[in-house]
Amino acid sequence: MYGKFNVDPDAPVRRAWATLHPRSSGSATLGAGVVVADGYLLTCAHVINAALGRERLASNEPTPAEMVGVAVSFPSTGSERHPVQLTHWLPPKIEGTQWWEGDLALLRVALPGTGIGPVAIRETSARKLSTWYANAAPRSLVDVVVQASMGPWYILDPGVAPLQIQPGHSGAPLWDRERGCVAGLLVSTEPGNPRSYAIRAPQLLRLLAAAGVLPSARVDSLSPRERARRRELIDALDGLSDEKLARCAERFGDALGLPRRGLTREELVDQAADHARGFATLLSVLPGHDDAVRRVRAAAARVGSPRILAPDEYAELAALLGTAAHQELYEAARRAVPHLSLTTTNGADCDAADLAALIEDLEDRQLESGIVPPLLQAIEEVAAGRPENGEDLRSWSERVASRLGVSQGAMAQCRWTSRSRATARASPPILRVWLWPGAVVDSFHYVIRLYDGQGELAEVWTDMDTLRSRAELCADLSSAINGLDRYEDSAGIEFLLEEGSFGLAVDRLQTQAGVLGPRLLGLDRVVVLRGQRVFRAGEWRARWQRRQNPGSGPHVVHDQESADSTLTNKREIACVIAACPPEQRERTLALCRWFGVPVVLWHRDAHGPQAADALLPVVREDWPTSLREEVRRCRAEARHDTAHVGAHLALLWEDPSWTPPQPRLSTPTISEGGAA
Repeated sequence: MYGKFNVDPDAPVRRAWATLHPRSSGSATLGAGVVVADGYLLTCAHVINAALGRERLASNEPTPAEMVGVAVSFPSTGSERHPVQLTHWLPPKIEGTQWWEGDLALLRVALPGTGIGPVAIRETSARKLSTWYANAAPRSLVDVVVQASMGPWYILDPGVAPLQIQPGHSGAPLWDRERGCVAGLLVSTEPGNPRSYAIRAPQLLRLLAAAGVLPSARVDSLSPRERARRRELIDALDGLSDEKLARCAERFGDALGLPRRGLTREELVDQAADHARGFATLLSVLPGHDDAVRRVRAAAARVGSPRILAPDEYAELAALLGTAAHQELYEAARRAVPHLSLTTTNGADCDAADLAALIEDLEDRQLESGIVPPLLQAIEEVAAGRPENGEDLRSWSERVASRLGVSQGAMAQCRWTSRSRATARASPPILRVWLWPGAVVDSFHYVIRLYDGQGELAEVWTDMDTLRSRAELCADLSSAINGLDRYEDSAGIEFLLEEGSFGLAVDRLQTQAGVLGPRLLGLDRVVVLRGQRVFRAGEWRARWQRRQNPGSGPHVVHDQESADSTLTNKREIACVIAACPPEQRERTLALCRWFGVPVVLWHRDAHGPQAADALLPVVREDWPTSLREEVRRCRAEARHDTAHVGAHLALLWEDPSWTPPQPRLSTPTISEGGAA
């Protein structure tokens, strides 16, 4: 039944199982308990109350005379009942409306024979646990799924078994078959639905510590691989003196609320392995011991530490997020790590317990060392969208990333990506036009896309494969502009062009303006140019970030050689005025884009010092915020006056908050890699 070695994984808990009865009743079974040390068993206080016929959550400690009315049997040895003595009482204490504190009773009993033995108690990372009804009948086996922690309790939902937790399960041990330990005691069920709750192992251990009872040691056997990993962790602590080890053990025990401190390296490692947040906590109490931190981190990664946050880090994150942040964090995770299949679901009725389950779900999804874990990616996404405490969340994220050994470059990239997505979601609606000139004059391939104020695609005009005329392009632009004008505000129109096409005067295209008839596109709206692809994203973003700094521009270049020399050496330049000859303009623009310059202004029909002098007044000191509108104003002043500088302004404006995708033609052009 249990494989070729015939080992029953439930044998330890069967030997430790106790059933509680009223002494005066013949066969009544009121709950269960578990032997945790020689001569001691734990159960719920409300099970004792039920055996004595008292109110379920009565808080006054039963007297020795009353305890005569309680008996216990051990199913592994038979049905004989034995008297018990109450040695420690932790009464139920109502805290709010979601759970109660306490509800534990430690009983002293004379164990009959050799068929009974204590079982280990510890918190585990297992999500699937098992238990039985109070009488421990094998057919009453039921599996449960740990959804999250809630105060001193676990939230449990049914597993695959058709049975559910019932009132008679109270005090029953929550059994981790894989690790051979008790993770908690069943304490409550919800009326009308299958959700139930268990008191977590740390609460049980605190009671035993307060009573001066030494709990059972570890009983699970380690595989050769696990023993090797344990040895690595112990060896990693060899560099600590006994004094430093004692300080670390003290801080470790305080952080996890352990009743007993690990006095040796072996005990400290075992305690870390026994707790879901053990290795994270161990790393958090080792700062200042760089070699030990590095070695423990590497060894813990090979073990597969179940949680990446220490308890204080988890508590701080929960406080920063707030209890109503489930939907916000869920949506952030879907954007930041869309490839992950989360076990939790999203909904308007999700509460603090669901948030806790989501955080732990993201913690479980760990990546290789040095890579930003999915939880931190999701938190950076939340921080980017929170003006009120985003910096606090980022500060928390930095500290956790540093402890985990995540590279600063990886965190910087993650933060940039999150902020870019947040900016895109907060940007005004915008019209983007992918445009490819055809071989015939005034013919084009194009795609027009309207994005709403959340950065989502709202509408698309035409496909990219059909060759269309200038008149068709203007007609589709007119229709798209009507869609853009439905919004109160917009960011204007961006034309995404291929290399060699930046000379197109797209701002001079004529669209229909209702009763006004044909009207130049660039008069009433901001019209800028972008490339269809990004060459060096790091340079591009770095120059954009420096755009407010002195020396960022405008910088005038008169030819491609000076542009190459200047941009190679001056990485702070973010705005260029290109006053180069027409035959060098496309090459100069290509250099600017190669070096990541996000903003370039030029005159389509003039070059040299006079052209530069005409363009410099357009680029004011506050150009990062004013230039696009200033160019539109100049175009509006020019109207149909081709002698006016505004009739010839071209502005390349490549804001890295949005990176263009790369749509492909079904029949590629030569520059797209097609046949010559």
